[in-house]
Amino acid sequence: MRQFAHLDAMRAAAVMLVVLAHAGLELVPGGSGVTIFFVISGFIITHLVLKEHRRTGGFDLTGFYRRRALKLAPPLLVALVLPTALYAWLVRPVNLGDFLGQVFFFFNWRYTDSQVDVLPGSIVVWSLSIEEQFYVAFALIWLLLVGRRRPATALAVLAGTAAVASAGARVVLHLGGAGADRIYFGTDTRLEAIAIGVLAAVWYARSTGREAASGTPAWWGRDRVLVLALLLYLGSLLIRDELFRETVRYTVQAVAACLVVLWGLHGPTGALGVRVLAGMRWKPIQLLGLASYSIYLLHLGTGHALTALVGEVPGAAGVALRVVAGTAAGIACWWFVEEPVARWHHRRRTGRRPAAATAAVPAGQTPG
Repeated sequence: MRQFAHLDAMRAAAVMLVVLAHAGLELVPGGSGVTIFFVISGFIITHLVLKEHRRTGGFDLTGFYRRRALKLAPPLLVALVLPTALYAWLVRPVNLGDFLGQVFFFFNWRYTDSQVDVLPGSIVVWSLSIEEQFYVAFALIWLLLVGRRRPATALAVLAGTAAVASAGARVVLHLGGAGADRIYFGTDTRLEAIAIGVLAAVWYARSTGREAASGTPAWWGRDRVLVLALLLYLGSLLIRDELFRETVRYTVQAVAACLVVLWGLHGPTGALGVRVLAGMRWKPIQLLGLASYSIYLLHLGTGHALTALVGEVPGAAGVALRVVAGTAAGIACWWFVEEPVARWHHRRRTGRRPAAATAAVPAGQTPG
């Protein structure tokens, strides 16, 4: 059984929240899916660099960026760059600045007022911009810290500071009259969830060492942790006060996602958790999680393309059509683009073909 299978299940849930919301189910909290992705990405990237540091005592900056490029660039080329070129040639040009923002990962700052002109359905890459800004900064910061004494502690301090500053920025901006788009799309205001993921990875690395030394099972595998996470998440949706929604809501959802990340790492110890984890490991759910990056990139554009080809399909049939088509397009991109690149990279790195290219700890991926 894969130790990180629950993270792919969380990705599956996150991306389907977004897909369903964009398909027309307005009651589905699609925005919370992005927060879940941010937490997972912060956790995985930190987990991987801490693991590398324990193994080698250093940090391969070039390898870090190469892995990110091989993960992100091929689907982005297929889902964004080539379709945008065709759209600009066959239909009408798009705004060059907005397109460059998408390609070079500063699009979220151009989108803070929701006034952009890009390939229909490609606006979803705003969150990918935030994650890539994080990856660039994170790698450089870790490179500076890795040669120092207790680098993980320093990283945790920086992540904690970033989380507090990000939450504070939302409060200041909201009370100062900033619009919801500025808070929703800003790197400064959304960094908190990624930072919480970083803190979870540092906590996990230290706690596993203490657990091994003491022989005491980790507390986070208990059912009460899973129940608490669910209650926090539901509470974040039910509270409709504007101040809460523009400020504390993001924190509560990030903490809830963090609890689920920690809960599933060693395997749950309660009866409820065992059943939930078994469901998370169901192969269709795992497939959605593994393909979540491509699904996220393609689902909304696929819906726009369908509307252009067959017209607007109303009601539940239209929602179902957009969900199925967008999800299928993403899975196809994962199968024919992501997987071959992953297998090629594995063979190049190890000289042998992997049994399953995605069976290792998943490279941190975003919703994009």
